[in-house]
Amino acid sequence: MFTKSARYYDALYHFKDYGTTSRQLLSQIHDRNPSAISLLDVGCGTGKHLEYLRESLQVEGLDVNTELLEIARTRCPGVPFHQGDMVKFDLGRSFDVITCLFSSIAYVRTIDNMNAAINCMAQHLNPKGLLFIEPWFSPESYWVGRLTANFVDQPDLKIAWMYTSEIEGLVSILDINYLVGSHDGITYFTERHELGLFTQEEYQEGFHRVDLEVEYDPVGLFNRGLYIGKNH
Repeated sequence: MFTKSARYYDALYHFKDYGTTSRQLLSQIHDRNPSAISLLDVGCGTGKHLEYLRESLQVEGLDVNTELLEIARTRCPGVPFHQGDMVKFDLGRSFDVITCLFSSIAYVRTIDNMNAAINCMAQHLNPKGLLFIEPWFSPESYWVGRLTANFVDQPDLKIAWMYTSEIEGLVSILDINYLVGSHDGITYFTERHELGLFTQEEYQEGFHRVDLEVEYDPVGLFNRGLYIGKNH
């Protein structure tokens, strides 16, 4: 995952409007559970969503990547952050809302792990709690062989990163090539990202397995769709 690129993560995704998506998410939370006060962001990365959500809710974050968590702790002082795997974490408490955004769920790779992650998150929900999961592409919507190139052009940082979209079984493979330029010089490295391709039916079945009512929004926060589960 983001092992080599963690320090550049926010620059790489400079185009993502976290403020707008966070406001949209808060609106959906308040519409469904106006009394919600606590939120756990699973796969929180550098804490960009929590930077906004903390203004309205008591928030915590969880991620497997220690480098990303270090950035998140600097960004959101006072917010509890936990290092852990979304498939098997146990925080010893529950929340009114749990989010798993920007396709983080796909990094579990397999359907069994996806079901385990949904179960783990559901176990941390309060009664009437909400679970929001933003999916990755499905096997039907994923493309193979497409060349993607992105660029960062800041005064003190230039990055070109590109990859082709490949597939192995039901796992999408992105072997990303990074060329990074700064005042310290120019460096090159690669990073392999493997993300599971799950169908809409498989996501919904994952919610039903843990007895959550589930809605599906085909647009969602970032045009990737959004699954919204509600506890009883």
